[in-house]
Amino acid sequence: MAILEAENVFFDYGDKPLLSGVELRVNPGEHCALVGINGSGKSTLLKLIIGDIRPDKGSISWQNGVTYTYLDQHLTVDMDQKAEDYFYGVYASLFRKEKEMESLYEQAGNDPDHFEKLLEKAERLQNELLESDFYSLQSKVGAVVDGLGFSKADLDKPLRLLSPGMREKAFLSKMLLEEKDVLIMDEPTNFLDPTQVAYLASYLKTYPKAFLLISHDEGFLKEVADVVFYLRAGKITRYKGGFEHFLAQKEIDLAQAEKNYLAQQRYIKKEEAFIAAHIVRATSAKAAKSRRARLSHLERLEAPSKEGGEVFFRFPYSRMSGRNVLVVENLEIGYESPLLSPINLEIPSGSKVALLGHNGVGKTTFLRTILSQIPAISGNFHFHENADILYFEQQENIDLNLSPFDYLRFLYPDYDNTKIRKILGSVGIRKETATRPFKELSGGEIAKAKLAPITQEKSNLLLLDEPTNHLDQKAKDALFDAIDEYPGTVILVCHEKDFAEDLVDFEIRFS
Repeated sequence: MAILEAENVFFDYGDKPLLSGVELRVNPGEHCALVGINGSGKSTLLKLIIGDIRPDKGSISWQNGVTYTYLDQHLTVDMDQKAEDYFYGVYASLFRKEKEMESLYEQAGNDPDHFEKLLEKAERLQNELLESDFYSLQSKVGAVVDGLGFSKADLDKPLRLLSPGMREKAFLSKMLLEEKDVLIMDEPTNFLDPTQVAYLASYLKTYPKAFLLISHDEGFLKEVADVVFYLRAGKITRYKGGFEHFLAQKEIDLAQAEKNYLAQQRYIKKEEAFIAAHIVRATSAKAAKSRRARLSHLERLEAPSKEGGEVFFRFPYSRMSGRNVLVVENLEIGYESPLLSPINLEIPSGSKVALLGHNGVGKTTFLRTILSQIPAISGNFHFHENADILYFEQQENIDLNLSPFDYLRFLYPDYDNTKIRKILGSVGIRKETATRPFKELSGGEIAKAKLAPITQEKSNLLLLDEPTNHLDQKAKDALFDAIDEYPGTVILVCHEKDFAEDLVDFEIRFS
């Protein structure tokens, strides 16, 4: 029996149908991936599943008693609590039970008249703690936080002092520790380095319960998915047998759909020709009318189309910027204390450089420091006087009530409507999507909108902090080509090894 079921679900944002009769069933213990291009409706479907929004038609139901948790990138939590307390907060009820048990043992020792009764209650609570594996919590929590890259120093920090990526990993860690019946995750690998992705894959492969996740990381999906839900043109096709099976079978199915469509078109053309030729002839009018009636009841197949439109990025170049575009000398970065030993480096003009290191080590902090968004603790840095810098920010604070059109209109008030739509269209945001608020868009669509301004400004130095997050493969390929063709300098933070290693001239590892 399915523990989660979506039946004939329709949903749109008031302009164009996004989901058109979606059917989805998750059974106990199934490891499921939801895939499709940016903007196909994946994140919207997850929001429908958890009840954040309601379908226009159809139903979504959970089996009674089933528990689930959702990896939400906008969780409201007490950011002043230490990370370690946040993790152990999952087991607050067990710690309360332990405290009650200890109190009962203490009372029993001081109250001979009620010794047996108090002792019995205390022992019952201790058995419950044993059954809950309470005394191995430290090793359980340790395994997860170590696997996702938390140091002892990270555990002692309040959540507000963790980097954005580390906070996302804190939310993910807590989710894994909760061990609910169904884990629902939207792009869980976005802030993980390859070692941490491997840990998460290993954890999920052996997870005894069910999960449903969205990811554009095909290597990760090949490791964890046993069932693939393919969302295309508003409908879902279910594939059982793993992600590689899905990739192969999808091509077969699409080829067959194309074949069926063309065969039906030939049949329709032939029938229409017969009807046109015979409808006015006394001897064959009856047959023509019969064929016309049959044709009118034919369920016509939609023409298979390529998913999405073309995506194109181009980063205009300004001018030469000397031998070294950036020189850093004994630079200490951080907030209350240095994150790293003093940094010394030179970035030659025209080079493409990857900043590597585990999450929280200071890659984003380094970028923000050299942009003077946060002060350096000590040391110096200077750009060449001709440096024209553009920055793609990992966690840019965008007003989610704005649309991509509004966003560009604010940045470029002199552009007319046609030009703004053309810019958005080139990066893959077309038609009604351009005027929908960001809060209704997928992470990939938001990322494309954030990249659009960089295609309008001349520069010779791009600082790109995790620009591939949320992008589907088509958009990643377009971004790769744009960076590869850009004659200026690029400093890139990217957790996707396959994207970065074929692109950069050298790597700088922070540790």
